[in-house]
Amino acid sequence: MKNIINTFIRPYFAFAASVCSIIGLIIVVLSDKNATIIALATLCLSIILVLIGIILAINKMLDQNYGKEYKGISSFYVYQTDDGIKSTFEIFRLIQCKRMFLSQIEYKFKWTGSLMPKIWSNSQVIDNITHHDDAKQWDSAILKFKKPLTYNESTVVHVKTENDDHDGMAQPFIYCRLESPIDIMQFRVLLAYKPAGYAEKAIFERKMISQEIDSDYEYIESVDFNCLYKQYYHVVVDPSPGYIYRLRWVK
Repeated sequence: MKNIINTFIRPYFAFAASVCSIIGLIIVVLSDKNATIIALATLCLSIILVLIGIILAINKMLDQNYGKEYKGISSFYVYQTDDGIKSTFEIFRLIQCKRMFLSQIEYKFKWTGSLMPKIWSNSQVIDNITHHDDAKQWDSAILKFKKPLTYNESTVVHVKTENDDHDGMAQPFIYCRLESPIDIMQFRVLLAYKPAGYAEKAIFERKMISQEIDSDYEYIESVDFNCLYKQYYHVVVDPSPGYIYRLRWVK
């Protein structure tokens, strides 16, 4: 704390004091009216410089205490299809701001089908969508908050995609990148087209984020299929960060 104050705040105070000293000499030889104008301008400038120093110091402390712009608290993923061709994928993430102000975040995703999905949000404004034909590169979008978040303020991030697998190219799985600790992850896959009595288990697996998109995954566990509701449902509490987690089923 002391080092940050010495680095960011003290120089602004020193500069403001120097400016005031020089202006003081000028005031001595000027009329009262001009002296008043210069004094007020100097005061305003000094206050602005001190505020800038304080803001920079606070941002520096926040950056040192928490490297990411926000903290993830929980994530919920829902995939739904009635016929195995057209589907929706929906994400709800509860995050907490770890900067003085946060106006937007980046969202990375990858649909394995041949048609780029439609993407929108009920809570944020989606902008600058970037798509890569290379299967090894993540697609991305910028999610802009309708009102900037302040430090420790929480909000729910929402993203929904509408997907079309008319040629059967899409792979049967959903996954997420977990770059920092989180309290809980929930996966729900609703497959209405599955026949009665279907009981094939899904596979829950992971790999390190640093690996390529199409590299091998590490098996974690199997997930039962709920025949009544025709869905896979899986909850992970306190998952390890630094991995891509994937829930994969038989198409």
